[in-house]
Amino acid sequence: MRRTISGRRRAGFALSLVLLLAACGSSSDGGGGGGGGGGGGDTGDGGGGLTITIKDFAFHPDTLSAPGGQQAPVTITNEDSVTHSFTLDDGGVSRDVPAGQTVEVTVPFPASATAGFHCKFHRSMTGTLRAA
Repeated sequence: MRRTISGRRRAGFALSLVLLLAACGSSSDGGGGGGGGGGGGDTGDGGGGLTITIKDFAFHPDTLSAPGGQQAPVTITNEDSVTHSFTLDDGGVSRDVPAGQTVEVTVPFPASATAGFHCKFHRSMTGTLRAA
């Protein structure tokens, strides 16, 4: 009987350890995180992707550049107290960004020239995607 209890304890401990390690290694979208940030270039793709901050009912920066004809991740942080959206003028991408939240969208950049984006809730909020 002693072996069975000891074996069960080991199995329970092993299971607990596996669950703990799985939780630590998880990349859930729930927390922390970080990334983003600022780093100098408003339109640069400094390794961490492109970033936009929404503040005072405006996109900062309001122009993003990336290689033409390719898709790029864009991290959008809403510092206002209302929900905004990042919506391509052609409707190909539209993502709500709740107040105080950060979201990431994959944006197709135009093969050449420019394309526009806006907030679907506040049409005065506009920006431009530029092929680099």
